[in-house]
Amino acid sequence: MQVDFGNVQAPVVHVYRLPLSRHLLFRLGDGGVGGARAFLRRLTPDVTMADVRLGPTSDDLVNVGITYNGLAALGVDRALLDAFDSTYQQGPRALPLGDIPGSPSDPATWWEGQFPTADVHCIVHIYARSEARLDATTAKVRGYAQRAGVRELAPRKDGTVLDGRSLGGGKLHFGYTDGISHPDIGWDDAPESQARVNFRKFLLGYATPEHGSAPRTGPAADLVRDSTYAAFRWVYQDVAAFNRFLRSEAPPLFPRLAPADAEERLAAKLMGRWRDGTPLVLSPDRPDPTLARRNDFAYATADPDGHRCPFSAHIRVVDPRDSTLDPVAAASGVPRVLRRGMPYGPELASARDDGVDRGLIGLFLCADLRLQIYTLAGWIKQNDFSPVYNANRRVQDALVANRAVPGADHSFTIPARDGGVTVASLPDFVRTKGTAFLLLPSKSMLQRLTAAA
Repeated sequence: MQVDFGNVQAPVVHVYRLPLSRHLLFRLGDGGVGGARAFLRRLTPDVTMADVRLGPTSDDLVNVGITYNGLAALGVDRALLDAFDSTYQQGPRALPLGDIPGSPSDPATWWEGQFPTADVHCIVHIYARSEARLDATTAKVRGYAQRAGVRELAPRKDGTVLDGRSLGGGKLHFGYTDGISHPDIGWDDAPESQARVNFRKFLLGYATPEHGSAPRTGPAADLVRDSTYAAFRWVYQDVAAFNRFLRSEAPPLFPRLAPADAEERLAAKLMGRWRDGTPLVLSPDRPDPTLARRNDFAYATADPDGHRCPFSAHIRVVDPRDSTLDPVAAASGVPRVLRRGMPYGPELASARDDGVDRGLIGLFLCADLRLQIYTLAGWIKQNDFSPVYNANRRVQDALVANRAVPGADHSFTIPARDGGVTVASLPDFVRTKGTAFLLLPSKSMLQRLTAAA
């Protein structure tokens, strides 16, 4: 068999290269089931499917994700709803995500306190090349909502929406190059390999004993076929704190280097790549433009002691590649997700914090939220999934973990042949501002959801 791209929303297959995005949040229930369906019915022809031909003039790409509460507001039969992934039904939970209550990432503070996460029923994602086109498509979507009696939610206290904006060159706010690592997906039933990931890890409705997902069988599985789950994450990045950390910690750690070079070395050790994308495993001493897009490297034989890429470096935590895994903590192997994201907010223009909100808005696509999203989040908050951490299984991802996790060790060891060095205490570099678990319905599912009652 071959997956029908015309039935799959485009982000599952494509990485968009448009410089602007906008994410509109809606509550569907206020206009009743009829209003919710009318809104989605008007929106459906605008939704971009994976058979789109993307090019330098592509514009106004639109996608839609619906929460479990959103499906209920659309009047989906209870028997069908009960068959969905239980993690999707529950919605995002604080502890599995590492968003510890009482910390700056506490879910009680999400959406800047404007509404509870349970009120988020639908998110419409718009991508464009210009502000004018972005505003025009926004106005069209808002018109659909107003005519259907659907209420838009304002996730910021100042009433503004969530807009993403490219910083240019694929850069993120911490200076790293993004968009390098994407799994090679087999869209048919050809044999899976270490380098080629089966499409069932991302698409619903094709469950097998080897690749499970829910709904697994029956009418619910037929309904969701070619849909995908997604974790929508709004994450603030404390760029000023990150820069202060590099300035204060790097020179003592690497005294033989000039201060600027020491900062770049420490930034690379935190991520596992130099900021231009060069993998430390392939070039441990300096960035190499010829290697900046390389993703064909491993750890078990090339860097078994972490002398090149530290064990708690971000990319080694979220994708340990060929590393030996703990049979309990990593019983299902390395989780694979499709990451689609864009920075938001302006670049920090000075050495001091300007108080402006900036960070990343991301969609993380998968077929099993618990096994893929929660497993990765668990590895980030506590590195206990491989024997390489046997000396200390309380350490965390060096870059994105929440230091408020109970019992966590905040140190960061950079191994080396001469014994290496250790950062005594890592600060928080990021905090979560909002999370929703979505279903990106297939075209056929959208059509069924919007049919008259």
